[in-house]
Amino acid sequence: MFDSPSPRGRSGGWILPALFWTGLIVLGTVVASWWLSSSRGSKALEVMDGDTLELRLGRGGHYEVGGAVAAVPVRFLVDTGATLTSIPQALGERIGIRACPAIGFDLSRDSEPGCCRPEVFRTANGTAEGCVARVPSIRFGAFELRNPRVAVMPGMDGQALLGMDVLRHFSLVQEGGRLRISRAGR
Repeated sequence: MFDSPSPRGRSGGWILPALFWTGLIVLGTVVASWWLSSSRGSKALEVMDGDTLELRLGRGGHYEVGGAVAAVPVRFLVDTGATLTSIPQALGERIGIRACPAIGFDLSRDSEPGCCRPEVFRTANGTAEGCVARVPSIRFGAFELRNPRVAVMPGMDGQALLGMDVLRHFSLVQEGGRLRISRAGR
């Protein structure tokens, strides 16, 4: 009268879904772990004291440090080959950098971003058009510079470049995959 359920339905029907979900969870954990370690950058910043910070070489072979341009957070790529610190155009617009007026004078106060003067830059990838403006401040680690110039680059995405115009104010020592930056004269 009653059909007895098959042995597969009674005991084995849960194994395949359990294996599937276990595999999916393991795969998700591996992918999340890889993503967090690579895309977020290495833990590159170690403030040693108020006057020194140490950066570890990142996975891409570059030194990176968190900071801010005109109090807007940014991630800098340390670039000793760059003459001028460079920021993406989107960041320049966000902090209020604008084109210079036709008279060519920058009438902005030190506490606000200056106007941007067009310029052509020679880069490792050839020539690029952008503009140069003053910003109220650049900060990285525990260091801050007031009223530095920056290059605002239309074709630049994401990270800013921390160039020698800022780095020349500091002592740089590179050794064993680490870059130690300290105030000049220390």
